[in-house]
Amino acid sequence: MSICLFPTTAARLPRLLDDVFAEFDDIDRALRAHSKDKEAAAGQLNKVVDDDSKLAVSLNVQGFKPDALTVNLEGRVLTVEGKEEVKEEHGYAFRSFVRQWTLPKDIDLEQLRSSITEDGHLTIEAPKLKARPTVKAKSIPIQKAKSSEAI
Repeated sequence: MSICLFPTTAARLPRLLDDVFAEFDDIDRALRAHSKDKEAAAGQLNKVVDDDSKLAVSLNVQGFKPDALTVNLEGRVLTVEGKEEVKEEHGYAFRSFVRQWTLPKDIDLEQLRSSITEDGHLTIEAPKLKARPTVKAKSIPIQKAKSSEAI
């Protein structure tokens, strides 16, 4: 048995299929946009202050409980991570984010502090190290030493 398509139907078939699949694309985009809207703000960098006295970063962590957040420093790499899971009777949801920065060398890492506001803004800040006075060019006199004092 063979199928015979009329020329007009055969010519329109790709266009019809494109229309059908375009509808699926529209539905997919709408569903993704809805789920991303809720999570788009998670871990989003709100503000950075980098002046002569301090470095501070502020993140939007709305929707995350403080105990679902961690702030870690390894070497000069600062990592902020949020993980939260919600188990309900008919479902399960998990969301997370990770943000990392390499801190500049002029930051006092011992004074690094973080705080969170009631409206879900996490701030991490540290003062900058005092700049050592730079020495302009100078001549260094050579003193005579005994040969036993050599390195």
